[in-house]
Amino acid sequence: MLQKWITSIGLDIGTSTTKLIVSKLLIANQQNQFMLPGCQIIDRHVTYASSIYTTPMLNDVEIDVQRLTVLLEKEYKKAGISLEQVEAGAVIITGETARKQNAESIVHYLAEHAGDFVVATAGADLEGILAAKGSGAIERSAETNQVIANIDVGGGTANIALCQNGKVIETFTLHVGGRLIRLNSEGFVTYVSPYLTEFLKNNHLRLREGEKTTFEQLSSICQLLAEETLIYVRALKETSSLLITPHTRSSIQPETIMISGGVGAMMKKQKPKTVTEVSIHGDIGPLLAHHFQSIHVSQAAETTRATVIGAGMQNTEVSGSTVYIRSKRLPLKNIPIIEVPVQQEEEWNPQLFQKRARTACMHASTIFSAEDPPAAIALSHFPYCSYKMLQELAKTISAEFITCFKGAKCLVVLCEQDIAKALGQALAKQKKELEIICLDQIDFTHGDYIDLGLPVAGEAISVSVKTLAFSS
Repeated sequence: MLQKWITSIGLDIGTSTTKLIVSKLLIANQQNQFMLPGCQIIDRHVTYASSIYTTPMLNDVEIDVQRLTVLLEKEYKKAGISLEQVEAGAVIITGETARKQNAESIVHYLAEHAGDFVVATAGADLEGILAAKGSGAIERSAETNQVIANIDVGGGTANIALCQNGKVIETFTLHVGGRLIRLNSEGFVTYVSPYLTEFLKNNHLRLREGEKTTFEQLSSICQLLAEETLIYVRALKETSSLLITPHTRSSIQPETIMISGGVGAMMKKQKPKTVTEVSIHGDIGPLLAHHFQSIHVSQAAETTRATVIGAGMQNTEVSGSTVYIRSKRLPLKNIPIIEVPVQQEEEWNPQLFQKRARTACMHASTIFSAEDPPAAIALSHFPYCSYKMLQELAKTISAEFITCFKGAKCLVVLCEQDIAKALGQALAKQKKELEIICLDQIDFTHGDYIDLGLPVAGEAISVSVKTLAFSS
């Protein structure tokens, strides 16, 4: 078994802050004459954590790309690394920053300068999943068999993920964050987010830009924001005026609630007692953190750097030889993988498979940006497959994919078993104008990203599976 240490970076460009992590990953390459090459992370540790910077902005709607570039060059130099030394990475644009005018151009800029890194604009749901993974909530849910809620509270949003048995089962996001209200040391309000208008009105609170506020008024607002968050997370109410997008809250109640993010990092600091102490960062973050602390939720093991505290690791394989490719799009990069179990019951049940496929595709459509292909459907728990079952699989996959990703023209399907050519042919008959790429013998995990290369041996193509490798 060959082993190699590689350097990877994690970069999070968030609503209020930007930070960089440099990690060392120990990769074990399990390769011999009897098996395809496969890599696994067997050890990791953070070697450098940058300062936490205020995200550089040209104005309220544009990120300053030039200042961001200078910042990164400076941090690379301080970390003692060059771009050529970095072999893997994850660059995630999160929070309100992902909704800025030039976020897409920054993604493309970083992709050009970051080689094979995972580069993505994270919507609120994906950010919640990443934070739950980085904070330790997902791992803890697997160890304890509890439902764990992770609330990642940053500058503009609180991204919530409910975790059970090592997986995220529900996500939603609230307009709760430290920088939604900004003020100076004298107590004059410099900014009030329009997203708080309805919430403040419903609670008979008045806060105006340019006017002076008091410690008591700020404390009341922060207490209500923390309480509203916890009430909704605990499924004690069906809706909230703070929801970013409409969400139907399930009845699942978490047994443990953890707080990560920049606000989570301040929870154990001394309670601010004056407006001057509250406004140390020019916002309400410290006071909001105190009120989360006072309602008895726990601070996550990883807080400020929960969203991206590791980086992408690349696992290069060769697809099975029975692939089906009816597309001229290859090569393709950074396609997110969504897992759909084929059979979790004793016998094949097409209705239950359809339900799982629909849930997975609908969830993915809210998480990932509208690229084409938007995601790769990975089929796990694949039993013996009859001709009838194959046709039912193809019909369901095609129908649910088209329903959830209306603008997509290319469907990528990954299989664990040697069935790709037959399944690809069945898929091609369902929707003739849909391009089909169907591969087998792919070792994947839900939440990974995949690169598809050009043919390397007959019909087989090179495949790189990238997993976001967070510290534990």
